Amino acid sequence: MGLVEKIIGSKEEDGISDGPMHQQSESMIDGALDTLSTIYRVFGDESFAIDGEIDPAAFNDACINFVRHIENGAAVTNHGIPASENGARDWAKLRRFFGDRRRQEKAFVTERLHDYRGVVDDLIGGLKQIGERDEDTAISVKHSLSEIEAAVTNGKLPEIRDALNKTVETVTGTFDKQKAEYEQRITEMNSRMSNLRQDLVAAHEEMQRDSLTDVFNRGAFDKALAQSLNARFILGQPITVIFVDLDDFKSINDQFGHAAGDDVLKSVSDCLTRSFIRKNDLVSRFGGDEFAVILNDTTADHTAILLDRLMNYLKQIVVPSAPAERRITCSCGYTEISTNDSTESLIDRVDKALYQAKANGRNQASYFPIPND
Repeated sequence: MGLVEKIIGSKEEDGISDGPMHQQSESMIDGALDTLSTIYRVFGDESFAIDGEIDPAAFNDACINFVRHIENGAAVTNHGIPASENGARDWAKLRRFFGDRRRQEKAFVTERLHDYRGVVDDLIGGLKQIGERDEDTAISVKHSLSEIEAAVTNGKLPEIRDALNKTVETVTGTFDKQKAEYEQRITEMNSRMSNLRQDLVAAHEEMQRDSLTDVFNRGAFDKALAQSLNARFILGQPITVIFVDLDDFKSINDQFGHAAGDDVLKSVSDCLTRSFIRKNDLVSRFGGDEFAVILNDTTADHTAILLDRLMNYLKQIVVPSAPAERRITCSCGYTEISTNDSTESLIDRVDKALYQAKANGRNQASYFPIPND
Protein backbone atom coordinates (compact mmCIF):
# COMPACT_ATOMS: atom_id res chain seq x y z
CA MET A 1 0.00 0.00 0.00
CA GLY A 2 1.45 3.34 -1.00
CA LEU A 3 1.62 6.53 1.05
CA VAL A 4 -1.43 8.07 -0.61
CA GLU A 5 -3.50 4.94 0.10
CA LYS A 6 -2.33 4.90 3.71
CA ILE A 7 -3.54 8.45 4.19
CA ILE A 8 -6.79 8.54 2.15
CA GLY A 9 -7.53 4.83 1.94
CA SER A 10 -7.49 2.25 -0.82
CA LYS A 11 -9.78 2.91 -3.77
CA GLU A 12 -10.77 -0.73 -3.93
CA GLU A 13 -11.47 -1.01 -0.19
CA ASP A 14 -13.45 2.20 0.03
CA GLY A 15 -15.24 1.84 -3.28
CA ILE A 16 -13.75 5.12 -4.47
CA SER A 17 -13.35 5.50 -8.19
CA ASP A 18 -10.35 7.18 -9.70
CA GLY A 19 -12.32 10.39 -9.97
CA PRO A 20 -11.71 14.09 -9.39
CA MET A 21 -11.99 13.90 -5.58
CA HIS A 22 -9.41 11.15 -5.30
CA GLN A 23 -7.10 12.89 -7.76
CA GLN A 24 -7.46 16.12 -5.81
CA SER A 25 -6.57 14.31 -2.58
CA GLU A 26 -3.48 12.84 -4.19
CA SER A 27 -2.47 16.26 -5.50
CA MET A 28 -2.91 17.82 -2.05
CA ILE A 29 -0.79 15.13 -0.42
CA ASP A 30 1.93 15.45 -3.06
CA GLY A 31 1.96 19.20 -2.49
CA ALA A 32 2.15 18.76 1.27
CA LEU A 33 5.07 16.33 0.99
CA ASP A 34 6.87 18.63 -1.45
CA THR A 35 6.38 21.57 0.91
CA LEU A 36 7.63 19.58 3.90
CA SER A 37 10.69 18.46 1.91
CA THR A 38 11.42 22.08 0.98
CA ILE A 39 11.13 23.14 4.62
CA TYR A 40 13.68 20.52 5.67
CA ARG A 41 16.05 21.48 2.82
CA VAL A 42 15.95 25.15 3.80
CA PHE A 43 16.22 24.15 7.47
CA GLY A 44 19.52 22.43 6.69
CA ASP A 45 20.88 24.98 4.19
CA GLU A 46 20.26 27.96 6.48
CA SER A 47 21.43 26.32 9.71
CA PHE A 48 24.31 27.60 11.81
CA ALA A 49 26.67 25.87 14.20
CA ILE A 50 25.64 25.71 17.85
CA ASP A 51 27.48 24.68 21.00
CA GLY A 52 28.66 21.09 21.10
CA GLU A 53 28.64 20.50 17.35
CA ILE A 54 31.93 19.03 16.18
CA ASP A 55 30.90 18.98 12.52
CA PRO A 56 28.41 21.74 11.57
CA ALA A 57 27.79 20.06 8.20
CA ALA A 58 26.44 16.97 9.94
CA PHE A 59 23.14 18.69 10.70
CA ASN A 60 22.63 19.61 7.05
CA ASP A 61 23.39 15.99 6.11
CA ALA A 62 20.77 14.85 8.62
CA CYS A 63 18.20 17.20 7.06
CA ILE A 64 18.95 15.76 3.62
CA ASN A 65 18.40 12.23 4.99
CA PHE A 66 15.06 13.32 6.47
CA VAL A 67 14.10 14.81 3.08
CA ARG A 68 14.75 11.43 1.47
CA HIS A 69 12.64 9.79 4.16
CA ILE A 70 9.79 12.22 3.46
CA GLU A 71 10.00 11.73 -0.30
CA ASN A 72 10.50 7.98 -0.59
CA GLY A 73 10.66 6.46 2.89
CA ALA A 74 14.46 6.11 2.95
CA ALA A 75 16.12 5.12 6.20
CA VAL A 76 17.58 7.67 8.61
CA THR A 77 19.88 5.34 10.50
CA ASN A 78 21.42 7.94 12.84
CA HIS A 79 17.94 8.66 14.22
CA GLY A 80 16.71 5.10 14.41
CA ILE A 81 14.38 5.22 11.42
CA PRO A 82 14.46 2.12 9.18
CA ALA A 83 13.59 2.15 5.50
CA SER A 84 9.86 2.07 4.86
CA GLU A 85 8.43 -0.95 3.06
CA ASN A 86 4.80 0.16 2.76
CA GLY A 87 4.91 3.95 2.37
CA ALA A 88 4.74 4.74 6.09
CA ARG A 89 6.73 7.66 7.49
CA ASP A 90 7.91 8.20 11.06
CA TRP A 91 6.11 11.52 11.51
CA ALA A 92 6.75 11.59 15.27
CA LYS A 93 10.53 11.58 14.84
CA LEU A 94 10.27 14.13 12.03
CA ARG A 95 8.42 16.49 14.35
CA ARG A 96 10.74 15.77 17.28
CA PHE A 97 13.89 16.38 15.19
CA PHE A 98 12.57 19.74 13.97
CA GLY A 99 11.29 20.89 17.37
CA ASP A 100 14.42 19.87 19.28
CA ARG A 101 16.69 21.73 16.87
CA ARG A 102 14.63 24.92 16.99
CA ARG A 103 14.66 24.85 20.81
CA GLN A 104 18.46 24.35 20.78
CA GLU A 105 18.92 27.24 18.36
CA LYS A 106 16.69 29.51 20.46
CA ALA A 107 18.65 28.67 23.62
CA PHE A 108 21.94 29.19 21.77
CA VAL A 109 20.97 32.61 20.37
CA THR A 110 19.49 33.72 23.70
CA GLU A 111 22.71 32.78 25.49
CA ARG A 112 24.86 34.56 22.91
CA LEU A 113 22.76 37.72 23.14
CA HIS A 114 23.19 37.59 26.89
CA ASP A 115 26.95 37.19 26.40
CA TYR A 116 26.95 40.11 24.01
CA ARG A 117 25.23 42.34 26.56
CA GLY A 118 27.85 41.19 29.07
CA VAL A 119 30.64 42.28 26.72
CA VAL A 120 29.03 45.70 26.34
CA ASP A 121 28.69 46.04 30.12
CA ASP A 122 32.35 45.06 30.56
CA LEU A 123 33.38 47.62 27.97
CA ILE A 124 31.47 50.37 29.74
CA GLY A 125 32.93 49.33 33.08
CA GLY A 126 36.43 49.33 31.58
CA LEU A 127 35.95 52.82 30.21
CA LYS A 128 34.86 54.01 33.64
CA GLN A 129 37.99 52.49 35.21
CA ILE A 130 40.17 54.17 32.58
CA GLY A 131 38.56 57.49 33.39
CA GLU A 132 39.21 56.99 37.10
CA ARG A 133 42.85 56.06 36.45
CA ASP A 134 43.25 59.10 34.23
CA GLU A 135 42.12 61.25 37.14
CA ASP A 136 44.70 59.56 39.39
CA THR A 137 47.35 60.20 36.73
CA ALA A 138 46.41 63.85 36.52
CA ILE A 139 46.67 64.22 40.30
CA SER A 140 50.08 62.51 40.30
CA VAL A 141 51.39 64.75 37.51
CA LYS A 142 50.07 67.88 39.22
CA HIS A 143 51.81 66.86 42.45
CA SER A 144 55.11 66.31 40.60
CA LEU A 145 54.77 69.66 38.83
CA SER A 146 54.19 71.32 42.19
CA GLU A 147 57.46 69.84 43.45
CA ILE A 148 59.26 71.22 40.37
CA GLU A 149 57.70 74.63 40.95
CA ALA A 150 58.79 74.63 44.58
CA ALA A 151 62.32 73.65 43.59
CA VAL A 152 62.47 76.46 41.02
CA THR A 153 61.24 78.92 43.63
CA ASN A 154 64.04 77.87 45.96
CA GLY A 155 66.46 78.31 43.05
CA LYS A 156 68.60 75.33 43.94
CA LEU A 157 69.76 73.45 40.83
CA PRO A 158 70.21 70.00 42.50
CA GLU A 159 66.64 70.15 43.84
CA ILE A 160 65.30 71.21 40.43
CA ARG A 161 67.18 68.34 38.77
CA ASP A 162 65.88 65.81 41.31
CA ALA A 163 62.32 67.08 40.95
CA LEU A 164 62.47 66.84 37.15
CA ASN A 165 63.91 63.30 37.23
CA LYS A 166 61.25 62.22 39.72
CA THR A 167 58.47 63.72 37.58
CA VAL A 168 59.74 62.03 34.43
CA GLU A 169 59.93 58.67 36.21
CA THR A 170 56.45 59.09 37.70
CA VAL A 171 54.77 60.12 34.46
CA THR A 172 56.62 57.52 32.37
CA GLY A 173 55.83 54.71 34.79
CA THR A 174 52.18 55.73 35.02
CA PHE A 175 51.77 55.93 31.24
CA ASP A 176 53.59 52.63 30.68
CA LYS A 177 51.30 50.92 33.17
CA GLN A 178 48.22 52.43 31.57
CA LYS A 179 49.39 51.44 28.10
CA ALA A 180 49.89 47.83 29.18
CA GLU A 181 46.44 47.78 30.81
CA TYR A 182 44.82 49.30 27.71
CA GLU A 183 46.46 46.77 25.41
CA GLN A 184 45.47 43.86 27.62
CA ARG A 185 41.86 45.04 27.85
CA ILE A 186 41.64 45.62 24.09
CA THR A 187 43.06 42.14 23.41
CA GLU A 188 40.51 40.56 25.74
CA MET A 189 37.64 42.52 24.22
CA ASN A 190 38.69 41.67 20.66
CA SER A 191 38.88 37.99 21.54
CA ARG A 192 35.42 37.95 23.10
CA MET A 193 33.87 39.99 20.30
CA SER A 194 35.43 37.74 17.66
CA ASN A 195 33.91 34.66 19.28
CA LEU A 196 30.49 36.26 19.48
CA ARG A 197 30.39 37.86 16.03
CA GLN A 198 29.66 34.70 14.07
CA ASP A 199 27.25 33.43 16.70
CA LEU A 200 25.12 36.57 16.31
CA VAL A 201 24.88 36.43 12.52
CA ALA A 202 21.81 34.20 12.52
CA ALA A 203 20.00 36.30 15.12
CA HIS A 204 20.91 39.46 13.23
CA GLU A 205 19.53 38.04 10.00
CA GLU A 206 16.25 37.06 11.65
CA MET A 207 15.77 40.68 12.71
CA GLN A 208 16.16 41.78 9.07
CA ARG A 209 13.47 39.56 7.57
CA ASP A 210 10.27 40.87 6.02
CA SER A 211 7.43 39.47 8.13
CA LEU A 212 5.14 38.66 5.18
CA THR A 213 7.49 37.21 2.56
CA ASP A 214 10.39 36.03 4.79
CA VAL A 215 12.95 37.53 2.41
CA PHE A 216 15.24 40.30 3.67
CA ASN A 217 13.75 43.73 4.29
CA ARG A 218 14.69 47.18 2.97
CA GLY A 219 17.07 47.88 5.85
CA ALA A 220 19.02 44.70 5.13
CA PHE A 221 19.19 45.62 1.44
CA ASP A 222 20.56 49.09 2.20
CA LYS A 223 23.33 47.64 4.38
CA ALA A 224 24.19 44.94 1.86
CA LEU A 225 24.27 47.50 -0.96
CA ALA A 226 26.80 49.63 0.91
CA GLN A 227 28.96 46.56 1.49
CA SER A 228 28.66 45.60 -2.19
CA LEU A 229 29.87 49.04 -3.28
CA ASN A 230 32.94 48.60 -1.07
CA ALA A 231 33.53 45.06 -2.35
CA ARG A 232 33.32 46.21 -5.97
CA PHE A 233 35.81 49.00 -5.27
CA ILE A 234 38.29 46.80 -3.38
CA LEU A 235 37.97 43.40 -5.10
CA GLY A 236 36.85 44.45 -8.57
CA GLN A 237 34.46 41.49 -8.88
CA PRO A 238 31.26 41.96 -10.92
CA ILE A 239 28.15 42.64 -8.84
CA THR A 240 24.68 43.11 -10.35
CA VAL A 241 21.68 44.81 -8.74
CA ILE A 242 18.10 44.08 -9.86
CA PHE A 243 14.78 45.80 -9.17
CA VAL A 244 11.68 43.62 -9.72
CA ASP A 245 8.27 45.31 -9.93
CA LEU A 246 5.04 43.29 -10.29
CA ASP A 247 2.94 44.36 -13.25
CA ASP A 248 -0.54 45.72 -12.45
CA PHE A 249 -0.40 44.36 -8.91
CA LYS A 250 -2.90 46.93 -7.60
CA SER A 251 -5.67 45.32 -9.64
CA ILE A 252 -5.16 42.04 -7.77
CA ASN A 253 -5.83 43.71 -4.43
CA ASP A 254 -8.76 45.64 -5.88
CA GLN A 255 -10.43 42.67 -7.63
CA PHE A 256 -9.60 39.70 -5.42
CA GLY A 257 -8.76 41.21 -2.02
CA HIS A 258 -5.64 41.91 -0.03
CA ALA A 259 -5.44 38.30 1.18
CA ALA A 260 -5.01 37.21 -2.44
CA GLY A 261 -2.41 39.95 -2.89
CA ASP A 262 -0.48 38.70 0.14
CA ASP A 263 -0.53 35.15 -1.24
CA VAL A 264 0.86 36.44 -4.53
CA LEU A 265 3.68 38.33 -2.77
CA LYS A 266 4.62 35.18 -0.86
CA SER A 267 4.61 33.17 -4.09
CA VAL A 268 6.75 35.79 -5.84
CA SER A 269 9.30 35.75 -3.00
CA ASP A 270 9.42 31.95 -3.33
CA CYS A 271 10.09 32.29 -7.08
CA LEU A 272 12.88 34.78 -6.35
CA THR A 273 14.61 32.53 -3.82
CA ARG A 274 14.33 29.60 -6.26
CA SER A 275 15.83 31.71 -9.04
CA PHE A 276 18.72 33.17 -7.04
CA ILE A 277 19.78 30.23 -4.92
CA ARG A 278 23.36 30.98 -3.84
CA LYS A 279 23.95 31.85 -0.21
CA ASN A 280 25.70 35.08 -1.16
CA ASP A 281 22.72 36.23 -3.28
CA LEU A 282 20.49 38.66 -1.38
CA VAL A 283 16.77 38.81 -2.12
CA SER A 284 14.82 41.55 -0.37
CA ARG A 285 11.43 43.22 -0.38
CA PHE A 286 12.15 46.80 -1.37
CA GLY A 287 8.65 48.02 -0.60
CA GLY A 288 5.06 47.19 -1.54
CA ASP A 289 5.12 45.01 -4.65
CA GLU A 290 8.75 45.77 -5.47
CA PHE A 291 11.70 43.51 -4.73
CA ALA A 292 15.45 44.08 -4.96
CA VAL A 293 18.22 41.53 -5.55
CA ILE A 294 22.00 41.75 -5.19
CA LEU A 295 24.02 39.14 -7.09
CA ASN A 296 27.66 38.98 -6.05
CA ASP A 297 30.27 37.83 -8.56
CA THR A 298 27.65 37.89 -11.33
CA THR A 299 27.82 39.70 -14.66
CA ALA A 300 24.92 41.35 -16.44
CA ASP A 301 24.98 38.61 -19.11
CA HIS A 302 24.56 35.87 -16.53
CA THR A 303 21.88 37.91 -14.77
CA ALA A 304 19.79 37.99 -17.96
CA ILE A 305 19.71 34.18 -17.95
CA LEU A 306 18.62 34.09 -14.31
CA LEU A 307 15.87 36.63 -14.98
CA ASP A 308 14.48 34.42 -17.75
CA ARG A 309 14.25 31.61 -15.22
CA LEU A 310 12.47 33.92 -12.76
CA MET A 311 9.87 34.96 -15.33
CA ASN A 312 9.16 31.34 -16.18
CA TYR A 313 8.59 30.60 -12.49
CA LEU A 314 6.24 33.58 -12.16
CA LYS A 315 4.02 32.22 -14.95
CA GLN A 316 3.23 29.24 -12.72
CA ILE A 317 1.75 31.36 -9.90
CA VAL A 318 -2.00 30.93 -9.49
CA VAL A 319 -3.84 34.02 -8.22
CA PRO A 320 -6.40 32.97 -5.57
CA SER A 321 -10.04 33.39 -6.71
CA ALA A 322 -8.90 34.71 -10.10
CA PRO A 323 -9.72 33.22 -13.51
CA ALA A 324 -7.27 30.57 -14.67
CA GLU A 325 -5.91 32.82 -17.42
CA ARG A 326 -4.82 35.49 -14.95
CA ARG A 327 -1.06 35.26 -14.59
CA ILE A 328 1.63 37.19 -12.74
CA THR A 329 4.26 39.07 -14.71
CA CYS A 330 6.93 41.51 -13.69
CA SER A 331 9.16 44.25 -15.04
CA CYS A 332 12.85 44.09 -14.12
CA GLY A 333 15.64 46.61 -14.31
CA TYR A 334 19.25 45.70 -13.66
CA THR A 335 22.77 47.07 -13.89
CA GLU A 336 26.27 46.21 -12.74
CA ILE A 337 27.99 48.17 -9.99
CA SER A 338 30.77 50.51 -11.13
CA THR A 339 33.86 51.25 -9.05
CA ASN A 340 32.83 54.91 -9.13
CA ASP A 341 29.24 54.32 -8.01
CA SER A 342 27.62 55.85 -4.97
CA THR A 343 24.39 54.46 -3.51
CA GLU A 344 22.46 57.27 -5.20
CA SER A 345 24.00 56.84 -8.65
CA LEU A 346 23.52 53.08 -8.58
CA ILE A 347 19.86 53.17 -7.52
CA ASP A 348 19.19 55.89 -10.09
CA ARG A 349 20.60 53.65 -12.83
CA VAL A 350 18.59 50.60 -11.75
CA ASP A 351 15.46 52.76 -11.59
CA LYS A 352 16.06 53.94 -15.14
CA ALA A 353 16.40 50.36 -16.31
CA LEU A 354 13.14 49.45 -14.56
CA TYR A 355 11.27 52.39 -16.09
CA GLN A 356 12.60 51.38 -19.51
CA ALA A 357 11.22 47.84 -19.06
CA LYS A 358 7.81 49.29 -18.18
CA ALA A 359 7.89 51.75 -21.10
CA ASN A 360 8.69 48.87 -23.49
CA GLY A 361 5.48 47.08 -22.53
CA ARG A 362 6.22 45.36 -19.17
CA ASN A 363 6.74 41.62 -18.63
CA GLN A 364 10.42 41.97 -19.55
CA ALA A 365 13.85 42.91 -18.23
CA SER A 366 15.91 45.92 -19.23
CA TYR A 367 19.62 46.51 -18.66
CA PHE A 368 21.12 49.95 -18.07
CA PRO A 369 24.86 49.94 -18.84
CA ILE A 370 27.57 51.37 -16.65
CA PRO A 371 28.53 54.88 -17.85
CA ASN A 372 31.41 54.68 -20.32
CA ASP A 373 31.04 50.91 -20.28
